[in-house]
Amino acid sequence: MTSSTNNILDLPAELLVLIVRFLEDEDVFTLRIVSRTVEQTVFKYFAKRFFRKKGFMITTPSLDVLQQISQQDQLKPYVQHVWFNPDCYTYVEPDCAPEAVDDDTGWRRHRRPEDEAKYKAYLSCHSDHIRLLRKPSKGLENLLTTALQQLPNLKIIGMRRSEDHKPWGWRTLKDSIGEDPRVTGPTPSGPQYSLSGPTLLFLFLVRAVAASNIVIRRFYTDAIELDNIRPAQLPQDLLSKACSSIWYLEINITKAWLANSDNHVLCDTLDDPASYGRGLISLLRATTNLKELGLQLFPDQRSLRTHNLAYQHPSDWQKTYPYLCFTALALNVQLVHLTRIKLERIITRSDTLISFLIPSAPHLTSLKLRDIRLLSHSNFREPWRKFLTFLLDSCPQLKYMFFYRLLHSRGGISFLENPPLPLPLSETDPTTGAPNPSFSEGEETDAQEFFLKYEHIALRASGREEVRRKLEVVRERHWYLKPIMGYQLDEDLWHTDTSDEEW
Repeated sequence: MTSSTNNILDLPAELLVLIVRFLEDEDVFTLRIVSRTVEQTVFKYFAKRFFRKKGFMITTPSLDVLQQISQQDQLKPYVQHVWFNPDCYTYVEPDCAPEAVDDDTGWRRHRRPEDEAKYKAYLSCHSDHIRLLRKPSKGLENLLTTALQQLPNLKIIGMRRSEDHKPWGWRTLKDSIGEDPRVTGPTPSGPQYSLSGPTLLFLFLVRAVAASNIVIRRFYTDAIELDNIRPAQLPQDLLSKACSSIWYLEINITKAWLANSDNHVLCDTLDDPASYGRGLISLLRATTNLKELGLQLFPDQRSLRTHNLAYQHPSDWQKTYPYLCFTALALNVQLVHLTRIKLERIITRSDTLISFLIPSAPHLTSLKLRDIRLLSHSNFREPWRKFLTFLLDSCPQLKYMFFYRLLHSRGGISFLENPPLPLPLSETDPTTGAPNPSFSEGEETDAQEFFLKYEHIALRASGREEVRRKLEVVRERHWYLKPIMGYQLDEDLWHTDTSDEEW
């Protein structure tokens, strides 16, 4: 008679790996230390689950982990996706900081005894973060170069500025200081005196990719001041070396307001509209194999701080950074391999947008537009009609479209002749001002409710036949209204997260 056993070591390796897939993270860690046999059996799954996609902060302890992973022969082949959070209490002073107190001796800084340790930890991590990003030497750039070139299967590099994502070390800082380092404060008013943290990180990452000779396929960034980087810091040959292999690029561009100074080494403080878009043009010229593009253009910070953005006359839109930048892009770059395009916060004319899309129109399969403002002129009083006609006539492969809150010179576009009135305040989210509920792709009921209730500002279609049918309808039936209210949009529906794809 064979005696039964409950020993996990007696299980077939395939069954053990299958069991591990259903365990919580902490249970996986515990299981690995049961025995060397178990550890070796589940190592491949462990490495893929916890190290295929890994995020880091720009702090010495976090980057030390990146270096250690890149030097671990067994582990480093599983790393395919590395991302960074460029923030560390950006524009935020934590509650543990000394308070300003007015007493008989005048204003002074008062530090609570219970906050001494927290504030000391904050000063230490913040100075470390600043030193890494802004030290004149190439310390961070060299560190990134060394680490990246030792990851043989690295294909995706990006930035994530969100509390939804967890870079290594964020929890330790939150526990020791009492506040989340990923939370950012409001951008200060007035000019800045150096490039932003995300822009510096972008600069060092591109240089590191070029120096390490790695081949990356996807690159995504956030809030980059491309036109404030001096061309000498990112020459065209360096950009081409780093970016020619990229298939997917997502980039958000802004034009920071920089104070004039002769001491700037990395940044260009000249505010010349003729140069708007220069950095973006150079970057996209380097992406000769680009298949997917996500582009967002924010207004320049000087205009936001010094001018009234009500734009009483339609021609005022033509003076904005998004308008001038996108115009320069359409005139100077042809992206012939694009199959998927996502544009946000663009201000342009229908002719310019069409000109940008023409090189990729024959094989364009997906188009997302959000907060796009098309300006009219004497020959085209209905700019969206011309654009929709172009999609019908020139994009035969288009099988997915999602348009949200399309705009014109003086207001918004409605796909209903009599759109619903904005929701009363009692039915909106008190935090965001957005209506409840939102909608999402994963929750069919909410999504359906949204498109029934707010179909005047959102248009979505899947499949070539449905796309063509809806385009034919809305080309004839869309209305130019006064400013139109936008509603909360589930970001999962807008963003295309390909980070979990296997390579």
